Amino acid sequence: MVLVFCVICVGCTSSNSSANPSQPVSSSPVPISTATPAVATSIQPAIVTTTLSHGVTISYPGDWQKEITSETSMRDYGRVTTNIANFFSPDISRERTLPVYQNLDISKYTTLSIDVDPNPVTDFENYFNQATLALQNTYGRIVITKHNYQLKISPTDSFEGYRSYQMDFDTDKMRATYIFTNVDGTVYIFAFKNPSPYSAEVMDMYKSISIVPPVSGPVQKSR
Repeated sequence: MVLVFCVICVGCTSSNSSANPSQPVSSSPVPISTATPAVATSIQPAIVTTTLSHGVTISYPGDWQKEITSETSMRDYGRVTTNIANFFSPDISRERTLPVYQNLDISKYTTLSIDVDPNPVTDFENYFNQATLALQNTYGRIVITKHNYQLKISPTDSFEGYRSYQMDFDTDKMRATYIFTNVDGTVYIFAFKNPSPYSAEVMDMYKSISIVPPVSGPVQKSR
C-alpha cells in the first residue's frame, strides 16, 4: 500500500509540472544566450583638428560649425583685437539644458571666438585686470563664478605651457568663460559664451589648443 501511494504521488507531481504554462516541455535542451543585451548609446561626433592663423591649432567636435575670419574691432573686454575664428555648437537641446543650474543665458547655442591682440603686451597681469574692468563696464555688472590664474595653455613634453588667466562669469543675460593667454608678449583671447550645457566639450577644446608663435616673434617664453 505504501508503494502504491508513492507511485500515485509521483504521478500527481509530474502531471502538475506538465500543466504549468510557464514551464513548457521540450524534448531538447534550451540554449542559454551569452550575448550582452543591446544598450542604446548616443553616437559621439568625430573630433576635427584645424590649424588657424597666428599659429593656433585646436580640436573641436565635428558637429560644431567653424567660421574663419580676419576682422579687427573693439571687443567687450576693452581691447581692439583681430578675430581669427569662431565656432558654434549645435542647438542646445532640452536634455542638455535641464542639468544646468540657474543659467539665465537663453542663447540657443554655445560659441567660441578666438582673438589675437596685435599690440605687444609687457604687463600681462595689468592687461587682465583692465579687461575685467572693461567687461564690468560693458555689461553693467559681472559675477565671477570661477577663476584660474595657474592655467597653462599649449603645454608640451618639454614646455609647461603659456601663462593664462581663466575667468568664468555671469552677466544679467549671459554666461561666459574667457581665457587670456600670453604668448611671448602677444595675448590670445578664447571667449566661450553660454558654455555650461557644453561644458565637457568646452574643456576638451581649450585643452587641445596648441600655439606655435611666428618665428619672427620674441623667443623668450612667458611663464
